[in-house]
Amino acid sequence: MNLLIFNYALAAFLFLFSYYLDSHSEKENNIFTTVGMASSFTALFAAIAIHLAYTGNTTLALLMLRLVLICFSFTVFSLLRFAVSIPYDTNSKFLKALNWIVLLFCGYLVFTGITSFMIWNPQSEQASIHVGSVQAFGVIDSLGLYILVFVIAVPSITVISLLLRVLGMKSRIYRQRLLFVALSICAGLATSWILYRLSFHYFITFLSLPFGLAIMLVLLYQAVSVTTLFDKTLAIASLVNFAVLNFVFSIATAVLTVFIVNRVTALVPMVVLLVLGIVVMLFLREQVSRRMRKYIRVGVDYEAELEAGLETIDYTSGGEVVVEKTVALLDQYVGCASIDVLVSDDKGKLITVYSSMNMKNELVINENKAIDFLLSYNESVILKTQAITNHLYADVKQNILQILDLGRADAMILLREGHRIVGIILLGPKKRGGDYTDYDHSVLSNLYSNFFLVMYYLKNIANESVVLTVDREIEFSGQVITSIQENIDRVDHEKIDADFITQSARKLGGDFIDFIKLNSEKYLFVMGDVSGKGLNASMSMVILKSVLRTFLRETQDFKHLVIKVNRFVKSNLPKGTFFAGVFGLLDFKTNTLFYINCGVPAMFLYTASYNNAIEIQGEGKVLGFIKNIGQFLKVKKIALNPQDILLMTTDGLIDSTNLRGERFGKDRVQRMLMDNRSYPAGRIAKFLCDNLTEFVSRELEDDITVLVIKYLSK
Repeated sequence: MNLLIFNYALAAFLFLFSYYLDSHSEKENNIFTTVGMASSFTALFAAIAIHLAYTGNTTLALLMLRLVLICFSFTVFSLLRFAVSIPYDTNSKFLKALNWIVLLFCGYLVFTGITSFMIWNPQSEQASIHVGSVQAFGVIDSLGLYILVFVIAVPSITVISLLLRVLGMKSRIYRQRLLFVALSICAGLATSWILYRLSFHYFITFLSLPFGLAIMLVLLYQAVSVTTLFDKTLAIASLVNFAVLNFVFSIATAVLTVFIVNRVTALVPMVVLLVLGIVVMLFLREQVSRRMRKYIRVGVDYEAELEAGLETIDYTSGGEVVVEKTVALLDQYVGCASIDVLVSDDKGKLITVYSSMNMKNELVINENKAIDFLLSYNESVILKTQAITNHLYADVKQNILQILDLGRADAMILLREGHRIVGIILLGPKKRGGDYTDYDHSVLSNLYSNFFLVMYYLKNIANESVVLTVDREIEFSGQVITSIQENIDRVDHEKIDADFITQSARKLGGDFIDFIKLNSEKYLFVMGDVSGKGLNASMSMVILKSVLRTFLRETQDFKHLVIKVNRFVKSNLPKGTFFAGVFGLLDFKTNTLFYINCGVPAMFLYTASYNNAIEIQGEGKVLGFIKNIGQFLKVKKIALNPQDILLMTTDGLIDSTNLRGERFGKDRVQRMLMDNRSYPAGRIAKFLCDNLTEFVSRELEDDITVLVIKYLSK
């Protein structure tokens, strides 16, 4: 009876899965949903039929069996229609009409030919199924004819037709899809056939026959959902790695364990030898793993090498050298036959700045709706196979292909600054006739920030005022920092006086501050330090500022916003990058400050009612170290009163030392706040920075940022 419960649960799963298919598939083609729904009814009626047969109600059990056979025939013929419809979502009216004719034939066959259904000795281990049937048309047993047509012939025709179409299909992604569909059908039917054969010896497995339909349906969904080409090399390498590193070493460890147990009788020496043996096996396994990664996966795992190469680009060497280095790296590791780089100008166009095929192209940004679509959906890396097969891109498919055709490309990297496009890198087909795979898509996505750095540099050096600078790197970083500050929504509200000062050591740094106006009564602010120094830190700051405003359009939840930023820092910025700072939300309507501490080193609140400045930052979790940080984040709340002052600063100020090695420290910040509390916010920040300059008596070694918020009235 437990398996009967399993059958009912399986039917419920198939119903829910069919609903899921209906909500996630394209409306023009609902045949796949029909397959799922027919499978769910097959499983349900099968469970009811066996249940009734167990209880001895043979009349209703026979009716349910007939419905099972009808639903199964509808399932397999719908599979045939589905196989014919993909990949172009064609819907054959002939097959649709034939489907109902076949269904009528099946109904006639099972209602006139299937005469009984019962279970012999249902409480015994030797229980067996008995299905009574008569000859159909005086020639062949009705059940045998049903099996011949619906269990053997129709599925065979379906699979053979798919394989024949695979041979004639030009598109590799569609060939892969058809092949995966054929394998999914074979896997599902083979599962049911194996369970059927096992039922001769273990009757209980007969109850699990519909499980094959569930296997088939899930695999079919995966097959039609794949939009990138399967990496055969990576799959084979992974299989070899698994076999050697797990199977072989597991057997070796087991043999070693048995040998020690049989040879050593004393408990303590046995335990010591077992521990030493396992340690040795783990060490050998690690050594073999390193060698295999080096030799077996050559040409597959290139992410680390490409990332290391991109990080060595010297941005002081000029635009041509930067482009040549980038192109050489993509050519070496990705293996693309051609590369085109298009940069946006001030006139709303994308213009070719480099083409390995010496092509000159222009694309008006506003005239191609795919660009706005991709920016809205935060899509950065798009493969041609995805544009063709992914229903998400159905409305802009031709527009995406138009962009790809500019460079005869099979992949593109779209670089953005917020909701503005910076440029596009078009990657041509693979040199050796291969295709872009999931692994390629993953690598290009993971290294997005490196490509953004290249593109942002190219966009800005196109400006003569930057090209003619003596020191390109310093000037470029200064321009980035200036553009960051200029795009801040300065707080303009009668209740508040807010100001800040940012000073970068040698004009290169990652200190970050931003104010964003949400409405007339709410402002969001972010202040902190992006790890690293120089140009890379500046670029990380630019990217972080851009995605922050993008995420604000996607979520209204303050904590969830920080979670999304953390996930972006962890997954998209260069490895090892982190952000230490604070996120704040000022609500003037309720005179409240909500904030999340993300590792800001100094945060003081002066309260006029107590005439004292206290440290309030508490414990904070820096962003970028772990992917799932939600459980560690706490939203704190402060009620603001007239003359209250909030002062925050990054670690560059706190950790600065003088010639004697003394730290500036938090105590000096606290005293400076108390001594200057009567001044405007801007003066308080300036006094603090001037005091620091006098304290260190030399150039700053790290970037510093000071933010002062003075509440004026309720």
